[in-house]
Order: sequence, then structure tokens, then C-alpha cells
Amino acid sequence: MKYRIVIAALFFIIPSLSYLSADIYRWTDSSGNVVYGNQPPSSAVNVKLMFRETPAAAPGGKPAAQQDDSSSVEAIIRGLDEEVQREEQARQDAESTKPSTPPSREERIAIERANLEKIIRELEALPLDHFGSQKNKRVRIGYYQYRLETLLTNPDDYFSHPEPFEGNVKKGTKAP
Repeated sequence: MKYRIVIAALFFIIPSLSYLSADIYRWTDSSGNVVYGNQPPSSAVNVKLMFRETPAAAPGGKPAAQQDDSSSVEAIIRGLDEEVQREEQARQDAESTKPSTPPSREERIAIERANLEKIIRELEALPLDHFGSQKNKRVRIGYYQYRLETLLTNPDDYFSHPEPFEGNVKKGTKAP
């Protein structure tokens, strides 16, 4: 048993210790997500060094553990706090620019049409195993196509009579 622990330490723990002293960067990827890592890609935006790797010994001869510079730690914490505040402010600004009025009739129709078309595309892309049979797949896709046709021909009826779909039976009706 002890032999296995020693082997695990050699192969898993010791190699991972080298990553503990790496530089840590913060950047924004192409999707706009904030990412942290030890090496930013060349396409990264807003690259910022968050933590610098500490050398084993300083030029003065003091070990790195004795060179605790609390002011740099406080500066990093302040920087992170300011960054969180900026992100929170940006989120609040984005929410405040959202329209407070409900969407118009045409906007509701366009949004619902896009949702139904998306559902139909997703269902068509699913394998037959997901539905259990070809009939179940046709029923499910047919239901959403029917709802899309209702939306396009009579939007008032579509919005006034929502028909939730659960499996092969409409909600509120009894199965024979």
C-alpha cells in the first residue's frame, strides 16, 4: 500500500508542483469570456499579468519566502476588486439599455418564429434513437411545424391558445 502512495506521489504530485510557481495571466478570448492561465494565446485581447513567478532567491541573497511584499498583494487585490466593479457596472449598463416596453406584435411573431424554426432544426438533427421510432420523430417535428403554420397564418390564435407539447399527447387532454 505504501508503495502505491510513493508511486502516486512521484507521478502525479511532484510534476504538478512545477505549475504552482508559474506566471498567471488574465485575458479576454474571442467570445468575450475572461480567461486565466499561465500562457495567453496570440489572439488574446486585454492580456494582463496577474501574478509573477517568484524567483528562488533574490539578488540580495534573501530567499523568496522572506520577501513577502504585502503592498503588491494589496495592489493585486485592489486591481481585482476594481475589475469586478467595472464588470458589474458594465452588466448594469447593459441591463439598463434593454427596452423596458414589451415587444411589438411583429417582434413577438419574429421571435416566436425563430424559436420554432430552431426547435424544428434541432429535432431534425437528432438521431432516430432519441425518439424511439420514426413515427415519434415525425409526430414531434409535425407538431412544431403545425404551430409554425398557425403562427404564420393566424398569430392572434397562436398567442391566445398556447398548446404545450409533452411527448405524443397534448397537455390537458386524456390519452385514449
